[in-house]
Amino acid sequence: MIFKTIKIPHKFFLVVIIGFFVFQNNSVSASREPLMRVLISKGNNLRIRSDRSIPLTIKGQNFSNKKVKGLTLKKESNRTKIFFDKNKQKIYDLNNESKIIVKSTDERGIWVGQKRYSGIISVLILDSEILVINILGIEKYLSSVVGSEMPTKWPLEALKAQAIASRTYALKQKGNELYDIDSTQKNQVYNGLESRTFKTLRAVRTTRSLVLTYKNKLINALFHSSSGGMTENSQDVWNNEYPYLSSVKDFDTYNPKLRWQKKFSHQDLERFFPEIGGIKKIEIIDITNSGRVKNIKLIGNYGSNKISGVDFRKKLNLKSNFIRFKLIEDKKNLSDNDNSSFPIEKNLIVIGRGSGHGVGMSQWGANFMASKGIKAERILKHFYKGVRIEPFNKKFL
Repeated sequence: MIFKTIKIPHKFFLVVIIGFFVFQNNSVSASREPLMRVLISKGNNLRIRSDRSIPLTIKGQNFSNKKVKGLTLKKESNRTKIFFDKNKQKIYDLNNESKIIVKSTDERGIWVGQKRYSGIISVLILDSEILVINILGIEKYLSSVVGSEMPTKWPLEALKAQAIASRTYALKQKGNELYDIDSTQKNQVYNGLESRTFKTLRAVRTTRSLVLTYKNKLINALFHSSSGGMTENSQDVWNNEYPYLSSVKDFDTYNPKLRWQKKFSHQDLERFFPEIGGIKKIEIIDITNSGRVKNIKLIGNYGSNKISGVDFRKKLNLKSNFIRFKLIEDKKNLSDNDNSSFPIEKNLIVIGRGSGHGVGMSQWGANFMASKGIKAERILKHFYKGVRIEPFNKKFL
């Protein structure tokens, strides 16, 4: 046997060593990626199934690595029932406060209702309802959030700005007892694998771990669809004043749904405000610097009521509180009741601009800025004043 000595150049050896440590660091970084617990469903009736023939693995009360294609849970009175693969002949009872973990090796994900999800599905049985929580790494979570919150045809820089804002917002929510964040507009929209695309994956990958900070803490990275020309000061919507959430110019005039109207009949108004007998007059008490209604006085047939613009918006399910009003007499009602002793009934037309609370980043504004070649960093620093963009660190929490 002949042995040959192979000489390896020092530079090549150094490159190999550096590459090894970079790979190791990336692996460590990936393993330390924060996990998100996302509430994706709640109710009394639930169906979970595999996407293809690859079975699900179930762990929980009375089950240990059980392989099934699907499971159904139903809550009736104080009893929670579960059966597998549509086999209603064999039904199991689950105790309250019990938990079931559902896993799959299928890259196509797990169906929960009408949507597919990657990661782990955790089912919590509570006294009143069944909670379904998707547990997955924040970067995978974000690749869906970006596509759920923004049209993926928008410029990449707008999607990157959304990724950084959404990552910051999500991490700020961590620490709740049962789950970290809701999958609806209550927090930020998350539709699972249905909203993940090549473009959203790219937006998340190229901004990996980047967050928005102010004085070494994560900001409350609020965002909305469209402000109607000027974003709002946080203190004019809620009690809290954040220096980085101050009113700035928006660039959302190209939003096709910028202006809108909504009509309410006098019957609607009586249903919404029965304590004052509907609305026959509205007085705007004050408006914010951006033009939104801050407080109004409602005058009805039986009295009056003062209400904030934010609460008025919520009560009537309006797109925003950047609104003005028209009250018009109900001519049909007048012709039917031609008697001066009857109260004058009026219909309300609300004329509005924008969509959302108006605080923080305007998504339509970000879209316009990105279409003009402006980068994600500059977009974010326009809408969030005085912030820094840097890799996430636990000290920011």
